[in-house]
Amino acid sequence: MDSNNDDRLETNELAARFMRVFDASFKQMSQKRHRNHIFKDLSINKLHALNMLYHHPGTVQKELAELLEITPAAVSTAVREMESMGLVERKADEHDARLMRLYLSEEAKQIVGENLTHRHAAIAKLLSVLPIEEQHMIVSSLEKALLIYTNHDNPTPADPQTECKNG
Repeated sequence: MDSNNDDRLETNELAARFMRVFDASFKQMSQKRHRNHIFKDLSINKLHALNMLYHHPGTVQKELAELLEITPAAVSTAVREMESMGLVERKADEHDARLMRLYLSEEAKQIVGENLTHRHAAIAKLLSVLPIEEQHMIVSSLEKALLIYTNHDNPTPADPQTECKNG
């Protein structure tokens, strides 16, 4: 039993170190962020919603709430605010006019695309200081952990390769 407690303590210490590395790397990235500062006024839920709509254009609000695991009311408020900022557009479904599908504006597509490019570059830069074997080991280990963690709560296997490519 002592071994399990020791392992948990060590895992918690490693998690803290892992968070520090990622916080520091993304702080570096945000200091070199592109010139568009519209994201500084957005909550984390709105940023997640923009990213989700970038990858899933035409999602309806109810689906977006489910994907983000937040209430439909929170999504409704966020969408209304992002729409007033010119980031999101609502368009009637071509088969069911009662459904309003959500799309990013051209400006939002460009901003989210740039953000994904910057995130990818920051991660690549962080990895690039290590030998390629260690890069493979880190990424493979994280993919394995994600797969195990995802399958623990959800019997449908996730594809870590797809998740990593999509930002």
